[in-house]
This record gives sequence, C-alpha cells and structure tokens, in this order.
Amino acid sequence: MIERINLIPDEIRSKKKAGQRRPLIVGFLIVYVILLGTVYYYQKTRVKGKLNTMETIRKEKDELMAQNARYREVIERITLTQQRENEIRKRLNVISAILDNRIYWSEILKNITHTVPDGVWLTSMSTYDLTNVVGKGVKFSGTAISNSGIAEFVFALENSRFFGNILLSYTQKRELNGRDLYDFEITADLKGAKK
Repeated sequence: MIERINLIPDEIRSKKKAGQRRPLIVGFLIVYVILLGTVYYYQKTRVKGKLNTMETIRKEKDELMAQNARYREVIERITLTQQRENEIRKRLNVISAILDNRIYWSEILKNITHTVPDGVWLTSMSTYDLTNVVGKGVKFSGTAISNSGIAEFVFALENSRFFGNILLSYTQKRELNGRDLYDFEITADLKGAKK
C-alpha cells in the first residue's frame, strides 16, 4: 500500500479546509435565519390572532356590560311598577274594607220612614258602638199617642231587615194640653245596611 505524502504546507492546507467550511457555515446561517424568520412569522401571527381575540372579547364584554345596564334599568322599572301595584292594591283593599263596612243610611232612613206608624213621632235617633260585638247600635227616642203605637213600631223594627235585638228601654206617660202622650226609648242592633 502506498502512503500518500502531502507536500502542501500546513498553512495552505488549513486555509483550504477553512474555505471548505465556509459554505457550510453560510448554509447553517441561512437555515438559521430562515428558521428564525419562520418562528418570528409564526409568533407574530399567533400574537396578532391573540390580539384579535382579545379585541373581540373586549367588544363582547362592552356589549354585555351595556346590556347588563339596560337589564338593570328594566329590572328597576319592574320593581318600581310592582311597588306601585302593591301600593294601589293596599289602597284598594282599604277602600274595599271601608265600602264593605259602610252603612247606607239613606236606605235605613227610608225604611224607618215607612216603618214608623201613624201616631208615633221620633224626636231623636243616634248610633253607638256595640260593646260585645263589632257593629253599631241605634237608639230611637220619640213620643206616641198610645202604647199600642209604640208596640206597633217595635214589631215593625223586628220585621225590618236592618235591625235586630230590638229592646224597649222605657215608656213613660206624660200629659200635654190635656192629652196623654207616651215618651219611649228603643235600642236596636244595626244588621243589614250593606249593599
């Protein structure tokens, strides 16, 4: 076998080897720059996508906040309307209670006018609160020509739909211009004066 002998000085040989390495280094640099550019472009695209996503999310958040403000306003209006409705209901309940407990005096007085017999005159009529039950009582004071007129009046009150628990408190005879008159007082519970 033959051995090769290199007669080229080491300096030239090292320059030649360095010259052979240069394209390899340049190739690595080109690949490195291309790879760096690719990574840069990829990262830039991802960052741009993330920024677009963030912008979309921010817009959605702003829309949701505006919508939330509108909903709050609507909820406040609904709450205010419900409060007004409750106030109106309370007022209507009070009015209904007043009307339910209302005594229609015009009907009662009309009935009394037809109930008082001839020869009996009422001098006063007053109301009072009943002690044992809720309701009103009526006290009639008057004068009659005879006790039978008073009895007829008591009977008419007992048959009236407006009065119950009729009680003749007293009857007293007195004389006026040579005639006998009978003063009386009758109490009764008011019962059906509502419509």
